[in-house]
Amino acid sequence: MEVHFKKIEIKNFLFLINSALLLLIKYFFLICFIYMTLTRQIAKNTSIHLVGKIAGLFLNLLAFAFIARHLGQVGFGQFTTVMAFVQAFAIFSDWGLYMILIQMLSLPGADKKYIVGNFFTLRLISSLVFLSMAPLAALFIPQYYHLIKVGIAVTAFSFIFSSLIQLLTGFFQKELKTKPVIIAEIIGRIFLVLLVVLAIKLKLGLISILLTVVVSGAINFIFLYLFSRRFIKIGFLFNFPFWLRVLKKTWPVGLSIIFTTIYFKGDTIILSLFRSQQEVGVYGAAYRVLEALIMLPPLFMGLVLPYLTRSWSEGAVRDFRRFFQRSFDFMAIAILPLIVGLLFLARPIMVFIAGYDFAVAGEPLKVLAFAAGLIFLGSLATHVVIALEKQREMLKFYFFSALIGIAGYWFFIPRYSYWGAAAMTVAVEFLVTCSAFWVIYRTTKFFPNLRVFNRAFLSSLVMAVCLFLFPRANLFFLILTSLFVYFAGLYFFQAIDKRTIKQIVGRK
Repeated sequence: MEVHFKKIEIKNFLFLINSALLLLIKYFFLICFIYMTLTRQIAKNTSIHLVGKIAGLFLNLLAFAFIARHLGQVGFGQFTTVMAFVQAFAIFSDWGLYMILIQMLSLPGADKKYIVGNFFTLRLISSLVFLSMAPLAALFIPQYYHLIKVGIAVTAFSFIFSSLIQLLTGFFQKELKTKPVIIAEIIGRIFLVLLVVLAIKLKLGLISILLTVVVSGAINFIFLYLFSRRFIKIGFLFNFPFWLRVLKKTWPVGLSIIFTTIYFKGDTIILSLFRSQQEVGVYGAAYRVLEALIMLPPLFMGLVLPYLTRSWSEGAVRDFRRFFQRSFDFMAIAILPLIVGLLFLARPIMVFIAGYDFAVAGEPLKVLAFAAGLIFLGSLATHVVIALEKQREMLKFYFFSALIGIAGYWFFIPRYSYWGAAAMTVAVEFLVTCSAFWVIYRTTKFFPNLRVFNRAFLSSLVMAVCLFLFPRANLFFLILTSLFVYFAGLYFFQAIDKRTIKQIVGRK
């Protein structure tokens, strides 16, 4: 497909820049809240990582904008199908190693070099095994024609690097050293944008675009691995008795990840089997924005998990409840404006990011906004379950959710296309989140206080009124004004008080 760069109007780039600035403003307030509620060290590393993530998010959205315009709905549908299919196998390769690594490194007297070396080797082997299955499995799917099958084979290499990056990120998060992760990710994203632009200028197709993802992932991993050598010398360790102990510990998490993958990626894969690649492209574009928005919870909870694990294992129930409550409050403040903003602005956001061809993607994005909120809470609950070592109790809920999800996708997607996929995604996320909170409550006899959540909800209603009254205003103006109204509401309804603000700015 021929590319016309002139069609990518200046206002689209201005919107991307504005979006990055607005995200900075939004997360500035969230960072302030972290400073109020958590330890200074967690807050410092979260704020540093957030700034880097926002920069990476901007670069990722820029690459997404180029790719969507270059490939169009059908081509982007093929791109989405390939990425979703391979990502499903990549998630299988995790087998819970990432979260268990953080947990084991958090225990007193942990031998970091020994643990990380064995986890690194085990993760590499599992990635090679599972990701090599992806192109083989694609051969037996008649709906996937040759181009998609080749794309799956090419992209599998990218997720090997992503798998190892995630594991190294777990080590850096435990050490509260986030700068190397940020720098490596930004370098990889910069190369992604540059390579995508080069591929577009050379008028290359889908496979070349997928190769840019592979190369940028390899660059990200190389830099992160080199950075890690300043803190720990990672070598290949083959201690099979230790591996068996790890797998005995991770298998409940591994099974839960498999069940989670079935319903998390099942929507896109089943959509690609029953509907056109054009519809997959529309849904994939909306889902791409969703994935960008939900980058915060795993980052935040990865930093909090060691504190939750240590406080619970040492019997410091008061500290555990404090971290849990304040993490819940943080998520509440982040979730509500996200949902309200997408309900009113999903369509113009999709137009400015992906172009007018993807304006229709704003409609399923409105439904996925509720899934985003549930994913925030679900990430919190899942990490708390890990800290409590109650993974096995969650297995039946994950299994049941996977069955409900697949049955729902299989029934609704052929009839309602991406509307059915989005609605079932929300339903399954709701079921999983409620189940995780139920397991936590049964174990700890504690449920977070809803004081901050309720006041944030009232603030989000005021924000909704603001967006409703000015439906045709400039998008940048609407986002900026609504965020100001929201945080003013937080102060007015005393979700954040004057004393807190003084603490944030460094006064007594």
